[in-house]
Amino acid sequence: MSKNMKGILGAQYGKVGPVVARKFREENVYSAYQKNVFNPRSEAQTRHRARFRVLSTLSHDMACGAIFGFRTAAKGTNLSPRNLFQKTNWPCVTATGSGTTMIDYTGIQVSKGGLAAVNFSQATFDIPLSVVVEFEKLGAACQRTANDKVFAYVYCPDAKQSVLSEPTEFEDGKVTIHVPSLWTGMKVHVWGFVRNEGSADVEKQIPAGECSPSFYCGTGNIS
Repeated sequence: MSKNMKGILGAQYGKVGPVVARKFREENVYSAYQKNVFNPRSEAQTRHRARFRVLSTLSHDMACGAIFGFRTAAKGTNLSPRNLFQKTNWPCVTATGSGTTMIDYTGIQVSKGGLAAVNFSQATFDIPLSVVVEFEKLGAACQRTANDKVFAYVYCPDAKQSVLSEPTEFEDGKVTIHVPSLWTGMKVHVWGFVRNEGSADVEKQIPAGECSPSFYCGTGNIS
């Protein structure tokens, strides 16, 4: 069924028998009606769709980290923070011809930016419902400003939830992050990164909210 836009002399819009009428770039366009839309299901297309589906879900489950860690990097691009997260981490998701996927969490980035990276230790899980990550204070602190804070980020695939820590001072030397009781016994993945929590540093060309690349701090089970 079609509609006439401006009376009898106006352009048609919609299906007219074997023809589809539409407007494209201010011009009236007519094309043959295709009953069956071409939808390739090749092995390569199946893998691509599976990877895209996993990354879309991951960017949703890890939204609090993806938006926080990619917000500044996404400025000036045509991508949202979550879209940039997906693009950055595309190589970390692989798929077979049947659509089975696998995520390499060691390569996943939860933040992106120009701040110098920090060396973190492996995360520990000795304290109930908590994750502790130590980081390097000496050397790194000499390159920092008072606005640079350290963050830890924890993601639980089984719960499909994530938690971002409060900002931590460099002098503290470690970040402690508390997780929901629902996660007890579940496996989590941990990252650490630095973010400029103050105003922009014009002299050093550091925008407000600038992050360092994230550091994968390992995986473990919540006690």
